[in-house]
Formats: sequence, structure tokens, C-alpha cells
Amino acid sequence: MKRVKQRAETIDSIIGHHVYFEGILSSKESLRIDGRVKGKVECEGSVVIGSEGKVEGEILADNVFIAGELTGNATARNKLEITEKGKVYGDITTAKLVVDPEVIFEGKCRMISQEDIADSSDPLSPPAALAASYSRAAS
Repeated sequence: MKRVKQRAETIDSIIGHHVYFEGILSSKESLRIDGRVKGKVECEGSVVIGSEGKVEGEILADNVFIAGELTGNATARNKLEITEKGKVYGDITTAKLVVDPEVIFEGKCRMISQEDIADSSDPLSPPAALAASYSRAAS
């Protein structure tokens, strides 16, 4: 069994295995999802979807690590990583992308520059170019 890489960043909040959440989940700190979330996840830190975690909706965070399943779009201001058993059914936007060979990814990937990220004044808002693409994708 392959060991999961240890993240340097600490996780401040956890949605446990038997938890179901529906709505808008907003956090100023890092978040781990091992249960089910339906809705929008906004995070100023990292969002980690654990191997049993499932998200149906939109994610906006500094970093997004997916070992479970995401059905919806994700924007990572810095890095998005889909690990060995991860599944993504939707579009992703990020500055840095890491994808293990065994993942399932059905969608489009849009790479953005660090300059686009630096132009964002609100830490929970994507750069203007991303905001425009969000509004088009949501309709």
C-alpha cells in the first residue's frame, strides 16, 4: 500500500466520514473533507478531499488536493493535485497542476499565471479573468 504524502500545512477543520453538508462552506483556514459536501467550498488555505470524500459543487482555494471524488469545477490559486485514486468530473483552473497516472479526470484544465493570481485583491475571489469564466460556467 502506497503511503499518502504528508502535507506541510496543518488542517484546521475536518468534515468527517459520516458527515453530509449542503450549502456554502467558507473557511479562512485549511479544510479536509472525508464525508460528503454538496455546494460551494471557499477556502483561504488548502482543501483536501480525502480518499473517501466526495464533493459535488465548486471549490475555490489556495491549494486543492483530491484523493477522493469531485463532481464540479475547482480553482486553485496556487496548486491543484489529483492523487492516485482521485476522480474529477469537471473543469479545473490552477497555476500549478500535479496529476498521478491512475486518476480519472473528465473536464478541461485552464492554467493561469502567478501574475493573474497576484492581481486578486480579495483572497476568496478569483482574478477578474477567472471570475468571468466562473459566471459563464455557472450559467
